[in-house]
Amino acid sequence: MKKQLSVMMALAVLAIGIITSCKKDPDPNSNGQNNEQPSDTIPEVIDGIRFGDTTGMKITTYNTIMEFDDIWHPFVFDLNGGGVDDIKIETIYDGPLAIGEYQTLTLYCLNDHTELFGDNIEKEIYSHRDTTITTNSDWTIIVYNNTFSTCGKIEENDPVSTSTVFEVAANDFNDTFNVDDHFQSIEVMLFREDYSFEWLNDYNEDEQYVVRSENRYIYDCWNFPTDEEKYIGFKITINDKPRLGWLKIKLHSTWEGRVVNTELIETAIQK
Repeated sequence: MKKQLSVMMALAVLAIGIITSCKKDPDPNSNGQNNEQPSDTIPEVIDGIRFGDTTGMKITTYNTIMEFDDIWHPFVFDLNGGGVDDIKIETIYDGPLAIGEYQTLTLYCLNDHTELFGDNIEKEIYSHRDTTITTNSDWTIIVYNNTFSTCGKIEENDPVSTSTVFEVAANDFNDTFNVDDHFQSIEVMLFREDYSFEWLNDYNEDEQYVVRSENRYIYDCWNFPTDEEKYIGFKITINDKPRLGWLKIKLHSTWEGRVVNTELIETAIQK
């Protein structure tokens, strides 16, 4: 009986050894630990934030739309709760009498300690002229058709002028920025409506001729994106302590894209 028990114990020990030997060996140099990062792990942003990440942020949500001609009700924000307004978004529907009314949408920094996230960019405006000459009842009519466009040349030899302007960054969800990026305390035009106007250059009844200009200005390629939710970053520095945040807005194009309504979705600032 004792002999049978010894044999059974020996077989049990052997089975345990076989099971143990069939386990997968740990990866080399891993000290028996799995160091693989999950595929959806998002790295930490050093000295910065990630747009849309609410960790450590004070979020204020809105359900507000400013119409394209709602000049009496701009968006004004005291973003850090300091009792002083920091940023304003204002729409204006106005213009010189010779041109007529057109919309502009402008973002303002209201004090020196508030700065917008963006960059200085060299931009181009292209000029194009066509001339038409017609006769009507012995009158000669000369028309200069002038086009000024931000979206490229109409013909290869069109002249171009350049200027360096600050452009606020139109950021997407999960984009990042930090305190050492480029900021400026400035006002930025987010949208400008295209417009056209005519101008009488010369008129001579004795010689029966008229000279006039038809001018068109195209700003599409300088405007903030429309019909997309975008984040605008800012930095507020008080007592040498910077705090980052964002405005989340959406510009809704109306009137076949001629003008925009501004939807305010939320503001955020580091606690």
